[in-house]
Amino acid sequence: MGAWGPAIFSDDTACDIRDAYRQQLEDQVPDREATQRTIDAYAHLADDEKHVLWLALAAVQSQLGRLDEEVKAEAIQVIDSGVGLELWAEAGASSLAKRKAALTKLRETLSGPQPARKTVKRPWRDDTELRAGDVLSFESRDSLRLLRVLRVDDDRVGAAPILALLDWDGSRVPSDRKLRRLKIRMQDHVGPMRPDTHRVARHRKKDPDWTSLGFTLVAHQEPRPEDSGAAAWSYTDWTGLVTLLKQEPTS
Repeated sequence: MGAWGPAIFSDDTACDIRDAYRQQLEDQVPDREATQRTIDAYAHLADDEKHVLWLALAAVQSQLGRLDEEVKAEAIQVIDSGVGLELWAEAGASSLAKRKAALTKLRETLSGPQPARKTVKRPWRDDTELRAGDVLSFESRDSLRLLRVLRVDDDRVGAAPILALLDWDGSRVPSDRKLRRLKIRMQDHVGPMRPDTHRVARHRKKDPDWTSLGFTLVAHQEPRPEDSGAAAWSYTDWTGLVTLLKQEPTS
């Protein structure tokens, strides 16, 4: 049971189904098609998980004022038949009672008046202007820190550069020739030595960008093939990266 509580969405699979359906709407897919795509995407669920699809899909559709009658019927049939309660019974009487209460509440919601149809907009996403091969500088503790963009991790919620801190200790940007020869700094933050790399994202429009926090674009190098699959050691935002650069020793 991939659940951490009795609520409909206190379940990994239920959350995935909800998100998959919402993403269809965010992409302006028509209601009926979004419903069918979601059902098709989770056709692989095992027999003891199929009920989660109908409960989660009905719940999110009702929240958005888009409850499909066929999905409603399937969800109510699941609730009335007690499908899926076996595992809750094994967890104890208290857990079973709480799950039954959550299902009863959902049934009442599905059977009652539905809210007005809500507009679902795609979340704001940051489309960074940085490119693989760009080199940024940042002044910290009287020393110049240099970072190279290894690649840009681009998905539906945003484009975030993965930066590598270069092994450089100086007060000026080196020549192009020397810059190209700089290696990625290795760091032992926790455990064995590993490349000092960071995925830097903006999650909200009001979050500061690199241009407002003291970073300067100082060069652009040809992207390196080996960087195309680079992984990040940490996930942060630009403010967090500044904090890290100011705290760490330069060598």
